[in-house]
Amino acid sequence: MDATARMECRMIPLHRALVGLVSVVLSAAAHAAPVPFTDYAEFYRSLGGNLFPDAGTPLALPCAESPRHCIWVTSMRQALRRYDQPLWTTPGDLAMSPPKGTPDVAFDGEAVMVGARRWPLGSAVSLGPERPANGAHIHPERVADVTAWQRGSSVCLDVRHAGSGASVRYTTVLLLHADRLYILPPLFGSCAAVREAPRGGFSYPSNTYLGPEQENHPTGLQVDYLLSDGSTRIARYLLRFSDPGDPYSFEASLDP
Repeated sequence: MDATARMECRMIPLHRALVGLVSVVLSAAAHAAPVPFTDYAEFYRSLGGNLFPDAGTPLALPCAESPRHCIWVTSMRQALRRYDQPLWTTPGDLAMSPPKGTPDVAFDGEAVMVGARRWPLGSAVSLGPERPANGAHIHPERVADVTAWQRGSSVCLDVRHAGSGASVRYTTVLLLHADRLYILPPLFGSCAAVREAPRGGFSYPSNTYLGPEQENHPTGLQVDYLLSDGSTRIARYLLRFSDPGDPYSFEASLDP
């Protein structure tokens, strides 16, 4: 047996050992103990590959006095661009221009605005269970808060509605990506959940309650990560609520 053959003989067992080690690691990852969480943003960020990994920017709500118009903005310039009126009630110390590093965005209940460009909700691609009709409108004063994220040309808004009970579990998530506006599924929706995908795409969670009573007394949540085509699933996670009916304390595991 020549030297090359002897080398190959020594490499075969080593190769098999490495394959076996990788198999053990992957198997352990698939059957790892569930991880506890008390916050959905924390859970989404733990998955990695987030399109918006940083903290978002809260928007302010200035209102024109007569006629009354309100708009969620990061700068007073956006408000004046949308409603050119002399009398405004301005919250806090809202500046004319957004601070450096802050997205120049606005939401008037009918459209998302970035700079001087405007994307109407009625023309958005809805990836949720229902598609809003053209002319869809969300009254700005019925919104509790809006938070914006920006990374490159992608912008995302978490629009949280004023409400109580189970209604607070639903967030209107508006994602502007590759010059198209998307509306993501609202159940425990968040811009923090959006993840990068190959070829400049993105993936997002479509969440479904688990348990025989589901909406009224769920025992958990099934989190299906889909690509922007709305149908291609790339991952599934299972969330088990520590106390059935309380969705804010849960253990998460990858469904292999």
